[in-house]
Amino acid sequence: MTTHPVVIAGAGPCGLVAALTFEKSGIPYVIYERTTVDKLCSNAGSGIDMAPTAVEILDDHLGLADKDWMKPYEYMHLADMKGRKVALWDLKSLKLKKVSERRSFGFASRSVLQHALLDALNLKGDDGNIKIDDDRLCCNASVVGYQNMDGFVRVELKDGTKVDASALLACDGIHSAIRKQMHKDVDDPLNYCGQECWWGKTTVKPGSELDNELRRLTASEKNMENDGNTSITVIGTKDKPGMFFSCETEPNEHAWAYVLANKTPPSANASNDLTRRGGSVLTAEEKKREIDDMIADCSKVVKLIVQQPSPGEITRAGFFDRKNLNLSYIEGRVALLGDSAHPQSPMMGQGANMAIVDGYVAATRLSAAMKDSSGSSVEQALLDYDSKVRRKENNLVIKKARTYGKWSASKNRFYCFALKVAMKCMPSSMLVSEVVSGDKSNRQFVGAMREDLQL
Repeated sequence: MTTHPVVIAGAGPCGLVAALTFEKSGIPYVIYERTTVDKLCSNAGSGIDMAPTAVEILDDHLGLADKDWMKPYEYMHLADMKGRKVALWDLKSLKLKKVSERRSFGFASRSVLQHALLDALNLKGDDGNIKIDDDRLCCNASVVGYQNMDGFVRVELKDGTKVDASALLACDGIHSAIRKQMHKDVDDPLNYCGQECWWGKTTVKPGSELDNELRRLTASEKNMENDGNTSITVIGTKDKPGMFFSCETEPNEHAWAYVLANKTPPSANASNDLTRRGGSVLTAEEKKREIDDMIADCSKVVKLIVQQPSPGEITRAGFFDRKNLNLSYIEGRVALLGDSAHPQSPMMGQGANMAIVDGYVAATRLSAAMKDSSGSSVEQALLDYDSKVRRKENNLVIKKARTYGKWSASKNRFYCFALKVAMKCMPSSMLVSEVVSGDKSNRQFVGAMREDLQL
């Protein structure tokens, strides 16, 4: 068994899942995270739709079931931008086929999930703060390059330090420095999906106007008050296009997003901040100019949710994926995971799920290879990770997310009408089926690994 640790570039959910998988397998690892420790789990309002495969990995295989890291979807109130009710989806009573627990799909705060994973890794002290004296996590240290050697990979850090590793897992996001080196000789540009998003978090103060409006909405729906959390989805019209979504991620805190079509691509990396997906925070002037125009004539609940945060708590970012969807995810002992491998628009809600599954599968395959005395190699484990079937299914989800983005933010009269009719007539079970369809790639990926490793 090699004495070199696995190097993980990035301490987002993908990197931390890989780390926890190695931890449970007894494989040495070290995480290099480019941000500072105080900003590692910063809550910028970034939320994650959680699908069954990732939930099963986190709860059942990595031991997070007893941690309150996710809010299961229970009710979803649908309306148009004027506040006219379209439908109510009762998700609380639904069960997925072949899934025994109701806690199989929901919504999580990225920050809360990171904290739960760090806690499971024992990387948080008794005071709740992230440990700064644990050699397994090195913040303010980014991976900028690598060199595959005979039997190991030499990893280069930004300060010039060289670290020898048994493997390098790139969990460093859509602007991955590792991907840039891996595909330096091919055309690998980002692809703008045609939508721009504003998102943030809003604190709902008890007794406030917003609290009363949310209670009014839920109380009017089948006596739902005190019977479960309610997410809000608002669809656009020809005169007021776009889509708005809000969901409670913690008690009295809502994460929200407003998506609009924009033909002019914004900067793909305006802030170099992965917690904001490269987006930028608004200035006071920008909030007044952009937000006021965006929510003019919107329903009362949308106005109250979006107006409450300060400018610095709102992020503006474009949706990007990659134009070239057929490039390899691996080179020797180096593998791309999550957004470094297959970035995508969030309109299918699968980006973070795929990243979590990547982290689990890659780390499980590597762990088996590194513990195997029969000669199973690290290189072969990563070749098995880089499945053509996985890439094909990922690409289908990426293309579907592009289509959903165009439909949801369209000004086209027919698209707006068709979306409203579909939302009004669609039963809750069909929505859940669509969530599961996007999760197909993850389910197959994990299943193939378990079959190969006879788990």
